[in-house]
Amino acid sequence: MITLLAVITAIVSAITVYQYPKWAIIVLSASLMYGALSTLVSARRLYFLSAASSHIALLAVVLAIPLSNLMLNEYVWAVIVGLILLYAVGYSIHKGMDEDVATAIFVSLTASLSVISMYLVLTKYSIGYDLWAIILGDPLLASWTDVYYAVLVAVVTLTATILTYREQVCIGIERDCAILSGINVKLYDWLLYTLLGIATVAMIKIVGFVLQHVLILLPSAIAMLIAKDSKSMLFISVLISILSGLLGLQISILINQVPSGVIGLLMFGMFALAFVAKRCYHG
Repeated sequence: MITLLAVITAIVSAITVYQYPKWAIIVLSASLMYGALSTLVSARRLYFLSAASSHIALLAVVLAIPLSNLMLNEYVWAVIVGLILLYAVGYSIHKGMDEDVATAIFVSLTASLSVISMYLVLTKYSIGYDLWAIILGDPLLASWTDVYYAVLVAVVTLTATILTYREQVCIGIERDCAILSGINVKLYDWLLYTLLGIATVAMIKIVGFVLQHVLILLPSAIAMLIAKDSKSMLFISVLISILSGLLGLQISILINQVPSGVIGLLMFGMFALAFVAKRCYHG
């Protein structure tokens, strides 16, 4: 099953990269990022944080527009603002605030501030791209600068995930046992917050605010239905993310639709198929 999935993914990847190199590379980068991060979110049961991170990313990208007029560029400011906000959520949780309460507060705050910030940016600043692209997402609007940035973030995210995956899974299974075994749990907590913040901010213009929740959560949900252990879960999650991303790109170009929406529907279809197949297999 895994071998067949890997072969199909490799074929689709080769064809798509040959036909649409820029678009394929940026979708591939996003797929690698979300496929890897999805397993960490699932292993650590941080579904609440993935919901908050998308709202934080939207606000961070919008605020980066006026801040870039002072110094640095929009990418740097977006990452800085996004990480500060995400760290604030993590700090609140570490200080004893209930996870659901912390998420609700920060989602409410960032959603309200995003609306105000978008209005001010649209009325006061001249921007080089449509803010609707941040909401809906469209990899076809990406420049080569966006491609290089996405590749860099994808490499960093995937490398950090692979190097810390065993420890993150151990913490997710039994946090107290991980502490007793000598794992610096707080360090891995802040590392995961950092990876999630950087990845969501980096990819929001490509996949869009609306679908980030889906693309972070569904790859691991599909992998859990197929995988037999944690290592194969990571591999399958990444493969599913890449296959749905590049196949969704091909289909969207063919039917003249927004790639992010097609990718999301395709990934949901894969989940439904895997769910039904598992139910039938186990009777």
